[in-house]
Amino acid sequence: MAQTEVTGLVKRQANLTPFKPGENRHTRKAERIAVKLEELRREFFPAGGESAVDAGRLRLAALHYFTAETAKDAVVAQRATRVAEYLLSKLKPPSAPCSPTAADQAALALELLLNSKKPSDGV
Repeated sequence: MAQTEVTGLVKRQANLTPFKPGENRHTRKAERIAVKLEELRREFFPAGGESAVDAGRLRLAALHYFTAETAKDAVVAQRATRVAEYLLSKLKPPSAPCSPTAADQAALALELLLNSKKPSDGV
C-alpha cells in the first residue's frame, strides 16, 4: 500500500494526546461552539445582516447543539436539539433592500407632482 491507513488504534491514540500549550477542555469547548456558530451563521445569514437578537439566538442554538452532541443521556440530547431548533425557528430573515425600480417609480411620481404645481403666469 502506497498510502498509510489510519486505524482505529491510531485515532484513539490521537484523542488521548495531551492538550497543546494554552489549551484546555474549556478552550476546546469554546472553539467547537464557535465553529458551530459560524456554520449556523453561514446557513441562516449568508450575506450577514442579522440583528443582535438573532445573533444571540444563533449563539444559544450553537451551544445547545454542542450539548446535544456531547450529552451521554439521550433525553438531554433530545431536549437540547429541540431547544436549538426552536431558537432557529424564531430567526427572522434580513429584510430585502428596496428594489431600484421602486425607487425610480417614487422619484418619477415626485417629479410629476412637482411639475404639475407650477404657478400660472396670470394671463
